[in-house]
Amino acid sequence: MGILHTLGLEDRKIISQGRETAGTVTRVKTCWWIKVNTKHVRMGPLDGAKFPHIIYFTYSVGGVTYQGSRYVRYFLRCPAKGEKLAVFYDERNPARYAVSPQGVSL
Repeated sequence: MGILHTLGLEDRKIISQGRETAGTVTRVKTCWWIKVNTKHVRMGPLDGAKFPHIIYFTYSVGGVTYQGSRYVRYFLRCPAKGEKLAVFYDERNPARYAVSPQGVSL
């Protein structure tokens, strides 16, 4: 999938179809190269710094296992490895997916 899909910009169409399955987070990657300073005055370089994450997950549709990834913004709770999340998929092409905003706190 492309960068637009990883960022979740194509999700509304897939979520509107209503096909949902459970996914499991397999890996969480912190984007150390994107630092967001949340304080006006800092005592050190990491004081008040927050970082976004990219989560990687798997889900199954019709006995076939698929893999996906999603960018999680710095100010939202990132799911931990092994945590379950709601994944919506395209009924014609289950490899196209969307992560539920309630399931991953996007």
